[in-house]
Amino acid sequence: MQKPFRHIIFWTPFVFIGIRLVTFIIRSIWQMNDYGFWYIFKDVKYTMSLDFVTFCVFYFYFAPKFFARRKVILNVFLTVAYFFAYAFVWAFVYKSRGIPTEQVYLFYFSSIGHSLLNAMYGVVTRLAIEWFQKREEKKELEQQNTKTELALLRSQINPHFLFNTLNNINSFAQTAPDKTSFAIVKLSGIMRYMLYEAVDEKVLLSKEISYIKDFLELQKIRFGNSDFIDFKQGQIDSDIFIPPLLFIPFIENAFKHGKKSPTIPISIFIEFKKGVLYFTCKN
Repeated sequence: MQKPFRHIIFWTPFVFIGIRLVTFIIRSIWQMNDYGFWYIFKDVKYTMSLDFVTFCVFYFYFAPKFFARRKVILNVFLTVAYFFAYAFVWAFVYKSRGIPTEQVYLFYFSSIGHSLLNAMYGVVTRLAIEWFQKREEKKELEQQNTKTELALLRSQINPHFLFNTLNNINSFAQTAPDKTSFAIVKLSGIMRYMLYEAVDEKVLLSKEISYIKDFLELQKIRFGNSDFIDFKQGQIDSDIFIPPLLFIPFIENAFKHGKKSPTIPISIFIEFKKGVLYFTCKN
């Protein structure tokens, strides 16, 4: 969960209780001459205690029950019972202080409305926290799925590419030693990139392009023809980070299904201009 939202949610109930306390004190000051300081102090103590209890009851108990839709009828009954119990406590407090019965009934019904407000804050706060938590969990799950897909992609690319290249190098060992040395250097750079740099979540675009160039050089050696590959690198405004091995599935697919003919070359174009990354692969 992002820190600003987490702090807002955490401090919301305290701000609410603080506002309730200030308004209650202001109202009570006007009644100071009638009831006295200690009487007002007791009212504040009871009010804050019941506000906090109501908030906690709905935050920790009723809100999760309603969101999960478990025993809805029972929980509705318990909710209504709690509101009346809350109002009854206040009615009992006022009755014990000798307040006239007519005013006690007025306090009774106003207390129900007051408890509804506290309950609403408890439910809304719980709903907001759970929403942010689920959003963060969804992001983490998406990131994990992306990592799994990349790992699967690497496991498919590495053995296939490695075995083909080693077979080609073996065929050149006796007939073309110069090509063998060149191919080993290119393969070494490719394997270093795939094993040590492509395991990161992001790599520099320049390194990915270098990897693609080495890959294309090995393909030229493999097929004994460099004319059927047309690689162009356009304008690169700045070096950026991208997911590793982002383009290689398209390039491998082009070699797999392309005609490998100079008249119909495999065309690859990469450019990063004005904040937009362009990639084209045709066969």
